[in-house]
Amino acid sequence: MLAQMEKALGWGEPNPVHRWYGSRNGSYFALGSTPWCQMTITWAAHLSGNYAAVCPHGDRAYTVWSAEDGERLGRWHAGTVANILRHAKPGAIVYMDWGGSNDPDAVDHVGIVEQVLGDGRVQTIEGNTGNQCKRRVRGAGDIAGFWNPPYEEDDMTRDEIYKAAWETDTMPVPYATEANPTWKPRSVLVDHGVKLRQILAQLDAQNATIRELVAVLAQRDDEIDVEALVARIRSEIEQVTIRLDVADA
Repeated sequence: MLAQMEKALGWGEPNPVHRWYGSRNGSYFALGSTPWCQMTITWAAHLSGNYAAVCPHGDRAYTVWSAEDGERLGRWHAGTVANILRHAKPGAIVYMDWGGSNDPDAVDHVGIVEQVLGDGRVQTIEGNTGNQCKRRVRGAGDIAGFWNPPYEEDDMTRDEIYKAAWETDTMPVPYATEANPTWKPRSVLVDHGVKLRQILAQLDAQNATIRELVAVLAQRDDEIDVEALVARIRSEIEQVTIRLDVADA
């Protein structure tokens, strides 16, 4: 879902979201002047294979109806600092009310949470913000509420991953015993997989930090090309090699 939203970054008006939504729901929506923040969420959900989770009642171009979808599912959280810290996750659909309420019937704008910043704010990707698709940082003062769609997630624990790595119905041997001589090397491989996932999570956090720093610089200097600067920083980072030592056979 987030990868699909990233593809829209920098789009102005009109754009492929307008054309896609208009082809499904009528030529009116293909007009470049049509509000498209919610249409972008629908577009990304459909093309990323998350349509059933994000659009349980079909295509949405109206933010209020989408917010009410989350409310009907029992997944709506008011946009308080406490709720953001406790419940917001990457992929959450987040709704803004410029009037400052937490009422799903009063929302004005929508985006998707890309990163929870840990201070009661979230970094988002939003269509139709400043007539473009951009990253933004939003706090409780603007957020009316949010909901986490029921994406299919891997919630396996470390021990469950170990077991899945080699236990089968035909060989139901407890993994941490000598009854199966392969348990240790297989567990080591899983350890390395866990480590790689930790590295990827750190890289994601690093990328969010880069975006936030560049956004601060852009606020100070209107002539900064944000996307070009981010691309340059990423290019420099890609020159750094990460080596994972595997000491145990």
